[in-house]
Amino acid sequence: MPTRTARDAHYDNGVIGRLDRRVWPIVVSVVFVSLGLAYIFRWGPVVQHVPSLWIAPVDLVSTNGSATQFAHGHFSAIYRSTAGFLAYPGILIALAPIAALSNVFHATIIEIKVNHHLVAHPPVLFVRHVPSLYYLGPSTSRGNEYVFQPQEFVGLVIIALALSCVSLFAFDALADRLQVSRSRRAVLCVAEAVVLWNVTVIWGHPEDAVAVALGVYALLFAMDERFTGAGWSFGAALAFQPLIVMVFPILLVMGGKKRVVGLVIRGVIPAAAVTVGPLVADFHDTVHTLVTQPALPDRPSDHQTPWTFLAPREGGTGAKTTVGGGPMRVLVLAFAAGVGWWARRWRERPEMIAWAAALALALRIYVETVNTPYYIWPTLAVGLSVAARASTRRFGIAIVMAILTTVIAQWQLSWLPWWIIDVAGVTGFLVVASRPEPLVPLEQRLDPGRARTPPVVPGRGGSGAAKKKRRKTARTDRKRSARR
Repeated sequence: MPTRTARDAHYDNGVIGRLDRRVWPIVVSVVFVSLGLAYIFRWGPVVQHVPSLWIAPVDLVSTNGSATQFAHGHFSAIYRSTAGFLAYPGILIALAPIAALSNVFHATIIEIKVNHHLVAHPPVLFVRHVPSLYYLGPSTSRGNEYVFQPQEFVGLVIIALALSCVSLFAFDALADRLQVSRSRRAVLCVAEAVVLWNVTVIWGHPEDAVAVALGVYALLFAMDERFTGAGWSFGAALAFQPLIVMVFPILLVMGGKKRVVGLVIRGVIPAAAVTVGPLVADFHDTVHTLVTQPALPDRPSDHQTPWTFLAPREGGTGAKTTVGGGPMRVLVLAFAAGVGWWARRWRERPEMIAWAAALALALRIYVETVNTPYYIWPTLAVGLSVAARASTRRFGIAIVMAILTTVIAQWQLSWLPWWIIDVAGVTGFLVVASRPEPLVPLEQRLDPGRARTPPVVPGRGGSGAAKKKRRKTARTDRKRSARR
């Protein structure tokens, strides 16, 4: 096998080399954004036959309302009981550029029906200084039907879709780190985009995609023993969405006792920094929302679980009945700590560390008091990168199961069948993805004729000094691979 030259190394580390290594996430991201825009702005008129109708992702409008309050300094309004925003304000900062200009944009109200009949030439009414986005329509008043088209919504959707594509780059980087072939990573990118559709285009939660992406980068930093970067990356992820905290015990195990304090400090600072404003302006509502995590079990788009009856009731009636999801999430954190303790045996196996992260993210599905269809996405997304390291058959089965589970999660079923199918799909997917092939040592990849270093099997054979030497060799291999 020919040796690598300095020119080859420069190419790999340069801008062109980096773009070449991420060409599939770039291509798939462009297609994802294009198809997302086509669905949001053209699905209504072309497929649903409602002229001029725009389809808003379910929760993106309320998130933008909180972003508008944040951008204009109205911190006390972000976590009020009617806002519906439950994450940390990281996504509000990301949306601030478009939200800060909300008073500059105008909106268009189009009358599409009069006396229940379509209008050949719909009259258009321009409204300036729209305070925030709301229901896009169609809405009916006295037999006439209207749709609403705010200019701000166009920029908001583009930013949300682009932000969510960050996850495609993270999963491709994880697959690259796990030595997945380039052709298989192309298939992986397409599969990741398919399951991502549910999160952003349908439900409007780019913050989940960004948080999981940053969490994956934190794992990659930790795999290369760059724990300062791992801590800051995890902290940035937490600033977007608390769900990523379930991966934190795995990072602590990888870092060891000496790095616990540093990881905790770096992991907390970003989330604390972005929450200072709301805490000062409205301490009670901010703490109540972030700790209690109120949910709506009777809302048509949400689903109860066998644990809903354990959740404390917060108030409301009918579809507006609110329960607290926070207490059960304490149990999720306890289980996540158990997964982290269990994963300590895989310190030298990055592919199993990534699978443990997928398992930790799945705990939310098993114990959550109220489930929403996009909750299954984090474990499917991370697990697909691990499954790409498995056999061709397992990888294909994992893709099919991930897509089927994502599609079925959108079905309107009664809560118990929905929960059983959801849990069974995620569990089966994790089982299929749980057998990735071990990574090939760096020396063998550069020179296949060289004798392969025996893999480290924790707790089996060899003296302590020999095990320490093998671990040191494995760390050196990872660092060399990272420099390449």
